Amino acid sequence: MKLNYKQKNKIAGYFFLLPSAAFLFCFLLYPFCVSVFRSFTDWNGLKDEVAFVGVKNYVDLFTNNPDYWRSIGVNLKFSVVSTLIQTVLGFLLAFAVYYMGKRWQTFYKVSLYIPVILPASVVAVMWRFMLNPDTGLINTVLRMLHLDGLTRAWLGDSSTALNTIIAVNTWQYIGFTMVLFYIAMQNISLDVLESAAIDGANKWDLLVKFFLPLTAGTTTTNVILSITGGMKSFGLFYMLTGGGPGDVTRVVSMRIYTTAFTDYKFYRALAMASVLFVIILVLTLVSRYIGNKCNYEEQ
Repeated sequence: MKLNYKQKNKIAGYFFLLPSAAFLFCFLLYPFCVSVFRSFTDWNGLKDEVAFVGVKNYVDLFTNNPDYWRSIGVNLKFSVVSTLIQTVLGFLLAFAVYYMGKRWQTFYKVSLYIPVILPASVVAVMWRFMLNPDTGLINTVLRMLHLDGLTRAWLGDSSTALNTIIAVNTWQYIGFTMVLFYIAMQNISLDVLESAAIDGANKWDLLVKFFLPLTAGTTTTNVILSITGGMKSFGLFYMLTGGGPGDVTRVVSMRIYTTAFTDYKFYRALAMASVLFVIILVLTLVSRYIGNKCNYEEQ
């Protein structure tokens, strides 16, 4: 049978998609399915023989593992607070940079984006030094200003540890959020903004009536990225506090890690990871639904 031009292109398209499909199957779909299956077994990560135990691991997780749900709460607080702060500050910074001269725009974009490309280990070492209760920059400056009562063991005090990590995370990723919003603002028609300015709109009017609604899609994207990133956080927590003091900064990923590689209860760790995946998926879908609904109402 002779193929026409459109059919040949279609077959060629499938052919070019085959390597990426094979890659996704081998390194994403297959390991994911195996992990989910083994969460229904007694696999300890060492033996080849496993016994199917049904939903026992999940029942234990939901009924006999309050520490896991405490860690979920830590992740949720970290994700929600970080997302709110980064979204608001990132938008306002992008709006400010938008109205700067070209030279200052470049300076601020580069300066704010540098922390984004720093490895988590570098960020952790730098901030552990600055947050040292005795010799750190933060407490030293407070003492110089005669504000000794505000000095803290920022990472060693259960009342400030999580909020401090939220602040460090915001410092590192605010530049990414700012760039997202700045790019979205660059796509707004100058004719629309100039017409509004001629009609008497000031900067506040432009911010509320044009920049906010016309960057709503970027807001949704940033919220999804920030929440999913926060729910998967590991490195910054591990290197700044190790989950302490107590368990106030022990996130889910750290608990999964210790359950698997310290306790060798891979079956329980895989159940934890599967539940975390479902929670992240639900949060992502909810964020996207709310964002799309807000966009629709504004239109």
